Amino acid sequence: MILATLLALAGQTAPVAPAPIMTITVQKLPASYTKAPVVHLDFDKQGAVSACTVEQSSGSAGIDKVACQQVQTLKLPAESGKAPESRSASVDFVAGGATAQ
Repeated sequence: MILATLLALAGQTAPVAPAPIMTITVQKLPASYTKAPVVHLDFDKQGAVSACTVEQSSGSAGIDKVACQQVQTLKLPAESGKAPESRSASVDFVAGGATAQ
């Protein structure tokens, strides 16, 4: 609330997190996890992820690493042999591992 008020007084808005590109379900989130990591993705001419860097950490190095590993499976449509534009996106993590039967 205070941050929003200060930003409003300064004529600024709070930064908006990029849209999620993927949701990953894990059995349990680590205690250090505070928010969805934001990654920056570069693509090759076939639309595959060619590079992933963490722009904003989740608070957990392990979650950040898994985020970049999992987005490597993405492939975007490439138009006329051009690589899709680089972009930033969040990778959502949810706890919801399977239960024993």
